[in-house]
Amino acid sequence: MTQRTDGATGTGTAYRASYVEAPDGVRVATYTWLPTGGARPRALVQIAHGAAEHGLRYDRFARFLAGHGYAVVASDHRGHGATAAATGGYGVAGSDGWRAIVADLRAIGERARAKHSGAPLILLGHSLGSMLARDCAQEYGDQLAGLILSGTFRSLPGAETETAIAALEREIAERGRAALSSFIPDLFASFNDPYPHRTGFEWLSRDEREVDAYAADERCGFAFSAGLALDWVRATRKINDPRNLARIPAGLPVHIAVGTEDPCNQRMTLVYELLEDFRHLGSEDLTWRGYENARHEILNETNRDEVQHDLLGWMDKHV
Repeated sequence: MTQRTDGATGTGTAYRASYVEAPDGVRVATYTWLPTGGARPRALVQIAHGAAEHGLRYDRFARFLAGHGYAVVASDHRGHGATAAATGGYGVAGSDGWRAIVADLRAIGERARAKHSGAPLILLGHSLGSMLARDCAQEYGDQLAGLILSGTFRSLPGAETETAIAALEREIAERGRAALSSFIPDLFASFNDPYPHRTGFEWLSRDEREVDAYAADERCGFAFSAGLALDWVRATRKINDPRNLARIPAGLPVHIAVGTEDPCNQRMTLVYELLEDFRHLGSEDLTWRGYENARHEILNETNRDEVQHDLLGWMDKHV
């Protein structure tokens, strides 16, 4: 990959925005936060964001980590944020977008490590990003110093994999991969049912200001194309295949952090199933925390300070 920087480098823990050009020409928007005062980072934390959002939504957490000596790098996935313009718009990720995103994450992480003298790399994935992170751990887990899965779930809630694949393949045959699909919005349609319907995104957090910020952000809340939706469902099948699960190094430290009221995990059922997967493969350092009454975005929750300090403590222990 080649890299071009746009915009100024800020002081302190302000982020630096750049574009990394993938081999197929896609310019992937990337953001970097460095420790205050130019100190050598203790480790590097790479963030893989969730569906229908973008990397800069993690600015507050990245600044917090940078203030404690960590370098942080995040990027906008294909079809998301500032990368979307190069892939056909929001929700459109091109041919086999999932595998391309995994390759992007690997290249961006390797580049960041090279710039920081091979610093230990911790990969943190949220929601869809947690599935990408699990895929990355299967493909190159021996290069990671730790894996953190936030707002995670073993499989897509409410979707039967083979049925969903067949339906999306029919949709693509009729309208093409790039046509926006109702598949993901329909799948998540019931998530807001337990809450007063102000914006439709109350299931994300108990903090109304955070919910309102998401609802007002044009880079958030969009539908996926049929192609990207199909790629996600197929990836779910791939990462849950026992043969691929066995590729995750048993010695890789893994931490799972979720809200107990996150509708994505179906009353924690899909978290317990994921924990069993890791136990079955013999993970030697597996920890988890369920935050009582918290919803999907624990880093934007009312108890986010607690979450941030817990994650920092886990990182400090493992680097």
